[in-house]
Amino acid sequence: MQYRVTSPASVAVLGGIVGVCGPLLLSVDGQAAHVAHITLSSGWSWAALSYFAGMAEKRKRRSCVMGVVSLVCATLAYYVTKAVQGDFLKVDLGDHTGQTTYFAWGQFISFIALWCFTACLFGPILGLLGNLSRNGYKRHAFRAAVPLVVIAETSVRLSTEASLQQPVVGTTWCATRIAAMIILFAIAGYSIYEYWRTLSKRRIHSS
Repeated sequence: MQYRVTSPASVAVLGGIVGVCGPLLLSVDGQAAHVAHITLSSGWSWAALSYFAGMAEKRKRRSCVMGVVSLVCATLAYYVTKAVQGDFLKVDLGDHTGQTTYFAWGQFISFIALWCFTACLFGPILGLLGNLSRNGYKRHAFRAAVPLVVIAETSVRLSTEASLQQPVVGTTWCATRIAAMIILFAIAGYSIYEYWRTLSKRRIHSS
């Protein structure tokens, strides 16, 4: 399979789309929009964003950079969207009427700083994993990275948060985990198939 080298601008745009759509879909009516919001707001979807940004690159160093760029742009877009939606508007307690509001710049900037720092920590790792999944005899192991992240996150959320959420949330997490398991088994099956095919070719050539 051939991959085109991506530009920082295209990765930034993709990250921005993911970041905007997460909170934006929360205000859209309909169960499909709610499911999409749950999916795009999950940690695994952001991990997948960074992973595939790295996979699209041929060079390891560039894949690490793209992993960071995608997450930083998604973070900025996410919190700017939430700011526009009014999430950082606070009531001025000094006004007894409760009609005066102000923008919580400190909270806004601290959230962005925290998650941009997290992006700089995990972006290079995820981007590199995506790059390593392109070629090499270990590529199938690296291709299992995102499904494993999905299974881990959804399992934790189902055991700790599902009872506190709406039924559609738990259903979405269950369906996502099942899909990740299917993909993981498919990767394992294809890896075994390739191994035996390579082994058979070696036996034919050696005979």
